[in-house]
Amino acid sequence: LYRQKHGLIDYDERMGILLQEVRGIKYGRYYFPTLAGVGFSQNAYRWNEKIRREDGFLRLVWGMGTRAVDRVSSDYPRLIALSHPQLRPETRAQTIRQYSQHFIDVIDLEDNSFKTIPADEILSKRYPEVGRLAVIDRGDYLEPILSRAMLKSDDRLVLTFDGVTKDNKFVSLMRESLTYLEEMYEQPVDIEFTVEVVKNGTDADYKLHLLQCRPLSQREEAQQVEIPTDIAEEDVLFRTQRLVPDGQALGIRYAIFVDPLKYKQIPDPSVKFELGRAVSRLNQLLEDKDFILMGPGRWGSSNIELGVRVSYADIHNTRVLIEMGVADDGGTPELSYGTHFFQDLVEAGIHSLPLHLTPEIDHVFDWKFFRQSPNILEEISPQDAPLADYLRVIDIEANTGRLLDILMDGLNDKAVGYLRAP
Repeated sequence: LYRQKHGLIDYDERMGILLQEVRGIKYGRYYFPTLAGVGFSQNAYRWNEKIRREDGFLRLVWGMGTRAVDRVSSDYPRLIALSHPQLRPETRAQTIRQYSQHFIDVIDLEDNSFKTIPADEILSKRYPEVGRLAVIDRGDYLEPILSRAMLKSDDRLVLTFDGVTKDNKFVSLMRESLTYLEEMYEQPVDIEFTVEVVKNGTDADYKLHLLQCRPLSQREEAQQVEIPTDIAEEDVLFRTQRLVPDGQALGIRYAIFVDPLKYKQIPDPSVKFELGRAVSRLNQLLEDKDFILMGPGRWGSSNIELGVRVSYADIHNTRVLIEMGVADDGGTPELSYGTHFFQDLVEAGIHSLPLHLTPEIDHVFDWKFFRQSPNILEEISPQDAPLADYLRVIDIEANTGRLLDILMDGLNDKAVGYLRAP
């Protein structure tokens, strides 16, 4: 699809092979790094106004970095803003516990295989760096591990990496390395890395292993956007202000909307799989049209409970991919920030916008418009008409006489989608 879109079908392209060394240490029968992850020299992943973009950002895990690079169900890396490394989106023990790493990827030296195992199978008082990586779960609160001697065999541990984020040696190493690489590349970069903890008497140092470095994908049009202050509120379809990228998408006529609350209530998994196939068909049918995709959780997740299962080929014609995080049953699904899927979108000039519809985040969303506007799904794709309860195609211009503009101001972390005259 990429080659066809950019006129490269007949281009004789040679392919290189990259061999990437695995870095780690042996612990029992397993081999894995103490710390691994992905780093960005510019932080577009900001959840607090204090956070500085230019100081960088990490997605940090214990074990193999695959859990930081690839999204996995019900497991989370530690998100670290290097300007304020101890600041995190979650504040309560319950949510910190929920949004933590529960599994670890390792190499089993006895079986000569790559495995994913529960973190608590390895993480215990015997693990040398347990105090640096974890805290004790006391139910209503989380207690720092001041020494391994205080740990009991039945203590429940939560991976928070608090000992790392509080250590200025580690934070400075990562921040300065990313700044230096950005200066050498003369543009923002992202890296894959591991970090080895090197004992120095009673103290510890950190040794950074750089596994991969590349320019961070940027669109030419992804420049600072100013949102007008005179937009009439009755014209606003949505507003959000968390993890907003830079860019704009103007003149949108169609919205493909998968209702996130109704999606969650679908009892039959086959219907959820069929929704992904229907989105793929609509992507082709609207190939030459300006449209956006809106849906629950993580677009492209292999777990249909987390979002609509699609590949890049199923959504590559959309102008904007909007992931909706709707508060339900006390939790909000994690959205797909910084994945390889996201890189595909950026390379193609497709904006990815998270829309957090939670009480904690100031937002606007016109549910009436998206649920009650005429649904032209049957008209465009008759075979998908049985899915009309969950999947809606809205012709914005036919319905309102206007088009949808989406403005994203990453610097001020605000985005708005509103109707304007053509």
